Amino acid sequence: MKSKKLLLLFVILAIVVGGVVFFSVRPQYQALGPQEFLKPPEKPALLAKFNHGPSLIYSVAFSPVDASLVACADKDGIIKLWNINNTTDPVRILSHPGRYVSIGFSPTGELLASCGFGTLVLWDVALGKKINSLESSYREFAFSPDGQQLATVRNELKLWDIRNPKEITEVDTSPFNEAGQVNGWGCAVDISPDGKWVAIGYTNGVINVLDLQTKQLVKTLKTSLSDMEFLKFSPDNKFLASGGSELFMKGNKYWKSNSPYGYLMWELPEWQRHGEVKRGHVENLVFSPNGKMCASANHQSFSGRGVEIWSTATGAPITSLPIEARDVSFSHDGNILATGDDEGVLRLWKFTPQQLEHATTPNDIIRILYLLPKDKEPPSNIIAKLDKSIRKVQDFYAKEMERHGFGRKTFTFETDESGKAKIYLVEEQHIPTFDILNLMKKQQVPDFDMSNDIWLAVVEGEADFPLGAFHGQNEGFQYPTNHGVTSGNNIWGDMVGGITHGKLVLLPAANGEFGWKVTAYELKYVFACTIHPYSLLDIYGSGYTWLYLNEPNALKRFLMRVNGRKPRGKDWVQLSKCEAEWLNKSRFFNPNQPFFDKRPGIGMRVSELDAKNSRHFQFEVTDEDGIHQVQLFVDVSEEPWRVRKKIKDCQILNGKTQSTVEFEISNPKIKNVELRMVDMFGNIASRKFQIKDETPESPETP
Repeated sequence: MKSKKLLLLFVILAIVVGGVVFFSVRPQYQALGPQEFLKPPEKPALLAKFNHGPSLIYSVAFSPVDASLVACADKDGIIKLWNINNTTDPVRILSHPGRYVSIGFSPTGELLASCGFGTLVLWDVALGKKINSLESSYREFAFSPDGQQLATVRNELKLWDIRNPKEITEVDTSPFNEAGQVNGWGCAVDISPDGKWVAIGYTNGVINVLDLQTKQLVKTLKTSLSDMEFLKFSPDNKFLASGGSELFMKGNKYWKSNSPYGYLMWELPEWQRHGEVKRGHVENLVFSPNGKMCASANHQSFSGRGVEIWSTATGAPITSLPIEARDVSFSHDGNILATGDDEGVLRLWKFTPQQLEHATTPNDIIRILYLLPKDKEPPSNIIAKLDKSIRKVQDFYAKEMERHGFGRKTFTFETDESGKAKIYLVEEQHIPTFDILNLMKKQQVPDFDMSNDIWLAVVEGEADFPLGAFHGQNEGFQYPTNHGVTSGNNIWGDMVGGITHGKLVLLPAANGEFGWKVTAYELKYVFACTIHPYSLLDIYGSGYTWLYLNEPNALKRFLMRVNGRKPRGKDWVQLSKCEAEWLNKSRFFNPNQPFFDKRPGIGMRVSELDAKNSRHFQFEVTDEDGIHQVQLFVDVSEEPWRVRKKIKDCQILNGKTQSTVEFEISNPKIKNVELRMVDMFGNIASRKFQIKDETPESPETP
């Protein structure tokens, strides 16, 4: 009996001592006054709003001489000229005889050209009267810098003398007799600001640059674009930019892809490729008057982020507007941007001094959102908790990279001046996890761009999605490259695709706490150094993370935590050698990388099964930026469905621009593979292949 009492006494004493030790050594968070969540940086301010009408606005243009005059045209050909100080009554209303009209002022501001439906019309701006018209197949046109000539496209380039707009005369016609323009016709045109060159783009991706005076060919630029949407010289005469739909070859035929494309740029006068931006659809692109910035218009919310302003020199984004638009225009001083949307609204935006200094926003970093129901107060120590958690994840990657011989290299996250993590607070009555993009737009979270940044959305309380799961948007894009769909040799291949670097990771939390190991595991997929299973089901089981964090009983929470520490063995979260090598060149682990991305190529040949039931896969890979590593993933769907693919092997290429890599697969059931590669600047490209039996019914179109 006495021994039992002593045992009980020792147990009580151990609990008391343990409690004292726990409360004395646990981290102490003290709220030093009200918490300051991150305030969104300034966006361009909305200066004015004009209700053009019910039809979508297809084109906008500022007068180059009158700072108060802006014009817009809708899809039905109605053109309105507005004084920027009067948002109710238009100065002029004009009607073009056609739909989907492009408009532009002459350099003197005296004329306005409208082009669409096979007709170009010249208008007297002061009188609002039609002066003359001529035929033009495409909507693209360009004034010479002195305003005396006009270039149009009617399958070929046509130059017109418009010194007397009432009596227009044809100066010259340039047929498609250069650069082997078979199956191509003119669709885009522009004249350089010094009046020296005229550029014309063709539907087969060729751009011809002619001397405007002699009409002799100066340069031929070859792209894999078709139906070029725009072709623009920068006002400082340093760059030429172009964009359009992708053109690729399958078999002996060319096919047009509707994938997001971006823009290409060349540096003058050497005509060297300056860079490519493949971050989403670009309907049109314009340069600022000083040529330091360019603005792109995008009306497809699923492939981009609306209107974006870029640095011309680096291609890095400066700022963006969460509005879908088909056209944009800079004011003559470059301080204001005009946008027209699909709801018939013309808006004017004024840039901040910082934006006019062309300060680019940091990219390829981790940013943190704290999503909180409106009826709850944020915990007093939430910022310190989130800062501590993200540093644990950061430290884990540093240790893992060091373990593999790459030093303590790790990712960066957004911090304030004191070095603490910046936290964006988003308060909403109900957190719509599946519709989080619209929530971010509604809350006006700055630069919510999942094409470049990783957003950790820490969700407090109930949400639509009951798991600590990953939710990604803008998964990838397709490069404009002729390494297209492969047919023959029993191989069917997807287009060469890029992987956008940014993603959104949803983390369920209780009082701001989230599992850092689960976050570290999820980030492997976000960093694109592995292929993710469907969800965290194969880690914790359905709903485990959510249940663990929200379990009110401390003992149960402790037992669940212990049980879940090693759900797949002790090494479940560690980096493999292949993953660490990949991250060594990741954009998130190497800040300040060039934003431009040159085109990669991936082709494949595969052998028949040999006596050992093995196949030899041979990949031809190219990338002008230099290839750092290639990874081969195979479909293992014969295993449990939770993990569809796993890495087979990887190879380091040490910056080679062209190489042949070989892999052997001994499982004859594997017929779906994916080759993924990262270049020396952290840009990622991939291509999927499927081995198929050839049949007469094989499809002719991708």
